[in-house]
Amino acid sequence: MTDPVARYKQLLETAHHAARHHSEHERRRAVALVAEIQAADQLVTKAATTESQITTEINAWWRDVITAVGNLNWLTTTPRPTPDPAAHPEHLRDYLGEIEPATKQFHSALRKATWLRRK
Repeated sequence: MTDPVARYKQLLETAHHAARHHSEHERRRAVALVAEIQAADQLVTKAATTESQITTEINAWWRDVITAVGNLNWLTTTPRPTPDPAAHPEHLRDYLGEIEPATKQFHSALRKATWLRRK
């Protein structure tokens, strides 16, 4: 049989070792979490900046369309369309690439329609 005092000291040493190990593990995890939070914050900031730039660009295109039809009382305009919640963010550049040709087609069709009315 072992000495109870020695056994107590052994258990106490094991408990201290476990506490140090746990503390070091928690510190490493906290550092990793801070790094993850900072990376996520950077992604959110980048997304907000991109959203602002895209919104500015879309609003400019919409103002251009509204200006083009502003004095045509036979053509009514609606508020700027809202973003499509079903759109896929990874296709944003493709979506934006469709706007300019569509705007040019609109202006071309508008010129033809107003040219016919002038005659």
